[in-house]
Amino acid sequence: MKPLKLTLQGFTGIFAAFGRDSLVLDLQTIPQDAALVALVGPNGAGKSTILDSLHPYRVMPSRSTTLGPGGFSYWTQISGVTALKELVWENDGVCYRTVLSFKTTGKTQKSDCYLYQLDAGGDWKPVQLADGTLSDGKSSTYDHLVDTILGPPEKFFTAHFSAQGRKTIASYGAGDIKSILASVLNLQGYRELAAKAALVGKFMRQQLEGLNGDLAEARNHESTAAVLQGEVAAVDARIRAGGADEVTAHANVDRAREALAGLLAKRDAQEKNAEEVRFLNEQIGAVVTKAASSKASVSTQFDKERERHQSEATSAKAAIATAQNSVQSSEVEVRRLNAMLAAKDAIAQAVERLPEHKCLIEQIDSSVDADQTILAGAATLRSELTNLVAQKARLSSEGQARTIVIQNLKATASLVDQVPCKGSEMQLACPLMEQANAAMRDVPAREAEQNAKRSAYEALALQVKDLQAKVAGFDTIEAEVREAQKKRKTAAAALDADNRLAARAPLIADAETRLPVLAQAIEEQRQVIARATERLTQATTALAAIDSEKAQALALIETNAQAETKVLEDRLAKLEKPVSDAEVEAYQTAVSRAGAALVEVQARASALTEQKVTLMGKLEAVRALAARSGQVKEQAERLQEEIAKWKLAEKGLGNDGCVALSIDDAGPEIAAICNSLLSDCFEGRFVVRLDTQSETKAGTMKETFDVKVFDGHRGTEKSLGDMSGGEEVLVNECLTRSVALYASQSCTTRCETLFTDETDGALDLDAKRTFMQMKRAVLKQGGYGREFFISHTPELWEMADYKIMVAEL
Repeated sequence: MKPLKLTLQGFTGIFAAFGRDSLVLDLQTIPQDAALVALVGPNGAGKSTILDSLHPYRVMPSRSTTLGPGGFSYWTQISGVTALKELVWENDGVCYRTVLSFKTTGKTQKSDCYLYQLDAGGDWKPVQLADGTLSDGKSSTYDHLVDTILGPPEKFFTAHFSAQGRKTIASYGAGDIKSILASVLNLQGYRELAAKAALVGKFMRQQLEGLNGDLAEARNHESTAAVLQGEVAAVDARIRAGGADEVTAHANVDRAREALAGLLAKRDAQEKNAEEVRFLNEQIGAVVTKAASSKASVSTQFDKERERHQSEATSAKAAIATAQNSVQSSEVEVRRLNAMLAAKDAIAQAVERLPEHKCLIEQIDSSVDADQTILAGAATLRSELTNLVAQKARLSSEGQARTIVIQNLKATASLVDQVPCKGSEMQLACPLMEQANAAMRDVPAREAEQNAKRSAYEALALQVKDLQAKVAGFDTIEAEVREAQKKRKTAAAALDADNRLAARAPLIADAETRLPVLAQAIEEQRQVIARATERLTQATTALAAIDSEKAQALALIETNAQAETKVLEDRLAKLEKPVSDAEVEAYQTAVSRAGAALVEVQARASALTEQKVTLMGKLEAVRALAARSGQVKEQAERLQEEIAKWKLAEKGLGNDGCVALSIDDAGPEIAAICNSLLSDCFEGRFVVRLDTQSETKAGTMKETFDVKVFDGHRGTEKSLGDMSGGEEVLVNECLTRSVALYASQSCTTRCETLFTDETDGALDLDAKRTFMQMKRAVLKQGGYGREFFISHTPELWEMADYKIMVAEL
């Protein structure tokens, strides 16, 4: 993959760096033999935004949390309503064009992703794969097209693109590094076969679940047969018990019939005593009726007397309540009037202070009006000062940017006297000399323009100073106005308070007049309460006496009636009690109930016989269904054996099987390539070894991943993560590029371009030069055409073959 031309529109990083909406970068103007190309510019100049966009994948790696589109959203990098990324790139001699457009409408966000291919006629046509997939604007289709042409993004951003803040290879766990190296080493075929084996196993497990359901159902039939067998036995026991119940029921019917016949014979013999019993019962009834009549008459007499005294008590209570309410109301009014008289002096003083408050407020208002007239022009001067300060800041920012450009042009122009080809015929064809001469011609014009801007800045500074002095005078007057307004607010509050007190002055005379009248009314009402209380006491005493006399009279009547009734009842008890119709009816009912119980017992016996026949039929049917459990169990065992085989295939082809073995095989070769790069850069000081297994405390081996680095100067070996910051960066970059070089040997798709974003920050100057040597060694060994890199070290810019001055784009 080789980028040719980039167009960005509507991106936040471009607008923040250049103050405009779009940028176009044509990489085809770079000389073909320029292997190392540096993007040069200060912080915030948009370098990372440009580098992150020089590839067709739908992700900006320095702003993503993953190595693919899943951890990144373009909507966070867009500054306007619409945005566009257009990248023309080449791969295996075919020219492609990526077009990613974004549009925000209200609350909706829409993106279109297209991939075009340049045909033989020079026209751009949508890319169509051999499987029929055609670029249709969908993001998922676009990702599939790019992954098919260039490989998965995990491989590209691990091996070929060093983004800002990316993790080192040594920081990945065993599982993560397996997934990443599987993508880089083209081991996806194994993982796809493992996924297919997992699907087959899943399908078989679903079939097994169905068989297990059938087996469980068959086992349920066996359990049901046992339950039915128990129910049949229980019904047999109930049938036997029912036979004994039927014998008992027949005996009960016979006994009830015999008792009824005896009762009827006794009733016939007692008919001669019936007349005496009726007479005595009538006498007892007459005594009870007489006692009730006497009680009613006594109660009526006492109730009339009680009603008269109760009416008197009620009247006295009402008079007491009315008088008490009147006293309470009068006492409340007395307290209110006394409180008003207590504020008499304060009210008089408030009336005297009212003219002073009004005079002070008028003086303050007059002073504030005069100051407001003076401040009428303050807003215009402040607005003018704000605009001049903004112009001054803008001129300062532009001047700093122009200073950087002039310094870079002078540095480039100084190469005229330093290049080896000076004075020779090669000088005319040297692209470096052409850049230096162009820079030398451009320096005077840029310096003259800078001097003009500096003069304008100095004049503008004098105007700002003059306006600041004038505005300071307005600030003093405004402070005086604010203080006067505070005083007026205090005076107005005091005026309102005294007005409220003064409004109460007419009520003082009324209070002094009404107080004696209210005192006399309270005394009168208290006398009324005393008289009514005495009446209430007399009525209550009379009511208690009436209730006592009434209770004594009623008790006497009840005692006399009970004595008379007892005499009659004693005579009645001496007579034999005749058989009543109710007793005869009760015995007849007992005979009917015994007969009904016999019928019920006979019906239960018949129902139990029918239930037994039904249960026997169900038992035979359930036993037939339970016989299938043996066949279902045999099928389930065969399926379990097949599932185990496919599970073994899934594991063998997955991360812990062929993928792990392939990574183990690749480890020594990747380490050898890395050691070759380290030898070219450090003359054999560092030697790398990849450990993919480690021994546990139990003596067994477990899957792991660790990068061991031997330091020949110190004679020590440590993990990559334990090295110093600069050494870790250098070794990690060598290791990353070694993975890319190894993958390119067995990969059908290859990348011609490498990308690096500020990975040299932790290095000292000597290490940075070694870092550049490593870059050239990687380009040579891997057959790469070019590497784009970002660095803030001017020494590294000079070691590059070509520089892209971002500030001049």
